[in-house]
Amino acid sequence: MSDKRVNQRRKTILNMTFVYLINAYHFVGFLLPHPVRELFFSILLKSKGRGTSIDNKVYFKFPWLVKLGNGVSINRGVEFYPDYFSKAGITIEDKVRIAPNVRIHASGHDLNDPTLDRHVGAEVRIKKGAWIGAAAIILPGVVIGENSVVGAGAVVTKDVPDNAIVAGNPAKHIKSRGIS
Repeated sequence: MSDKRVNQRRKTILNMTFVYLINAYHFVGFLLPHPVRELFFSILLKSKGRGTSIDNKVYFKFPWLVKLGNGVSINRGVEFYPDYFSKAGITIEDKVRIAPNVRIHASGHDLNDPTLDRHVGAEVRIKKGAWIGAAAIILPGVVIGENSVVGAGAVVTKDVPDNAIVAGNPAKHIKSRGIS
C-alpha cells in the first residue's frame, strides 16, 4: 500500500475515533444539569466569559479553539466548527446573541485540491453586541462588526461592517442600524 493511502487510512481512523469521542462528550454534556454543563464547557473551551449562557444541544467540534466573551447567549442547536489543522479558531466577543441553529465555520476544504482532502481555515470573529439570527451560516475568515445584525437564514461569506444589518444568501447589506 502506498504512503498516501496509509496516511489517508490513518487520518480516517483518527477522525472516526475523534468523532466517536466528541459525540460521547456531547451526549454526556446534554444529560448534565445546566450549572454543571456550564462548568463542563468552562473547562473545555479556550475561554468562557462570565455571564455567558450555553443552551442545550450546542456542538463544539474542537472546543479548545473557541473563545467566548462575557454575557454571550448561545441558543439551542448552534454548531461551532473551528479548523484543527490550521488552528483557525472562533472568537465571540462580549454580549453577542446567537439564535437557534446557527452554524459558524472556520474550517473548510481546499477547492483546488482534486481530492478535497486538504483542509483550509481562517478565524471567524463576531464582535461585541452583534446578533446572529436563526439558522444563519457564517463562513471561514468572516468578521461580524460590532452591534451588527445577521438576518435569519443568511449565509455570510464576507465581512460585515459595524452597525450593519445583513440578510440573504449570500448576505447583503440591507441598512445600517441607527445607533452609535
